[in-house]
Amino acid sequence: MKSTYFTITPRDPVIARDARPFGFGIRMKSLDWPYPSVLAGSLRTMFGKTEKAGDFSPDTVMWLKGLAISGPFPLVDGSLFFPAPKDILLKDLRNDRFEAFPLRPAEMGKGQGCDLPHPGLLPAMLPQTVTEEFKPAKSAPFWSLKTMVSWLTEDTDASFSNRISPVHTGADSLQYPEKDARIHTKIVPERGVADDGMLFETVGLDFTAKRKSVGDQVRIAARMDSNGGCSMVDTLHPFGGERRLAHWKSCAGHTGWTCPDEIKTSVKDSERVRMVLATPAIFTGGWLPGWLGEKNGCLVGSPPGGPDDLVLRLVSACVDRWKPLSGWSLETRGPKAIRRVVPAGSVYFFETEKGSAAALAERCWLQSVSDDPQDRLDGFGLTLWGTWNNSKKGSINDKGMEE
Repeated sequence: MKSTYFTITPRDPVIARDARPFGFGIRMKSLDWPYPSVLAGSLRTMFGKTEKAGDFSPDTVMWLKGLAISGPFPLVDGSLFFPAPKDILLKDLRNDRFEAFPLRPAEMGKGQGCDLPHPGLLPAMLPQTVTEEFKPAKSAPFWSLKTMVSWLTEDTDASFSNRISPVHTGADSLQYPEKDARIHTKIVPERGVADDGMLFETVGLDFTAKRKSVGDQVRIAARMDSNGGCSMVDTLHPFGGERRLAHWKSCAGHTGWTCPDEIKTSVKDSERVRMVLATPAIFTGGWLPGWLGEKNGCLVGSPPGGPDDLVLRLVSACVDRWKPLSGWSLETRGPKAIRRVVPAGSVYFFETEKGSAAALAERCWLQSVSDDPQDRLDGFGLTLWGTWNNSKKGSINDKGMEE
């Protein structure tokens, strides 16, 4: 497979609607960040026009759907940013200082219980050293590659807390794009005038404003893998809905698409690995990946693209509530059925039951683990890999006790 990388610079506010109905008298609602399907649809349409001269025959559609799309990710100064993981809680110490607490699988005390969806799972809880209740502070929605690597390889929470302020307010963090609301009117085609009372509103994501924390315009990074390769791109083409324009340009690559050496070293010697969703995932079991099956009261399996001899056991998970996914199908010329996706940033904790996880990070870094092959090609379920509690010896047995 040949990889082609793209830097996308939105010229207009990006329209990325959520799955709510939209019609006369209804306000359009926008996603905070475009889904992979927005990128996949725009990119495939562009290549259908440039590579196939706009001939969207069934064979062309099959070829376009076979292009593996990865992204979209925020891009600043040539480096990727990723969704903040769900396995962290921040305590506001004021004066732009925060303390970070990791959520980790933990055994339950005597007489305690939890209604988890599977008896082989443990709850992810705060460290026992946290005795005071506090209202968690909000983390920035996107972290830099540097900050993410630090969190995925950190043995203890104390050393990470010393650098937590950049995660919230500094150059190693990003907020969501500002939302731009516009009022439009329906035009009568025969007369070219506005139709009385026919107003509607669109809400787009404004990428044109420079961020004070990073000092540069935020762009969008994407990758496409194909067997035959495609021509280089440097053009204006719509991205998202309402034909809002963006500048698409092929490039040599961005920092973050390949697995960092720190991650490889950390995972190599660890029997406990973390899987963080960098893009929303679609699983047949809702929150649970379909490649995990029941065995001896545990959930075990191997992710798509992972080493053949590797078997992972799911220990715990930090998963936010599901998000709706819908859209308009250019192939069938109709609305897509609503599906539930696992939000980006969700974290899954595994232990190795068989084999070694040494090659896992390198082979599966920013590769899809969604169940359906087409969802994987569309870019749903891209993953980041790291370790958890790798400073502790032993493993958690079926009763949730350290051995």
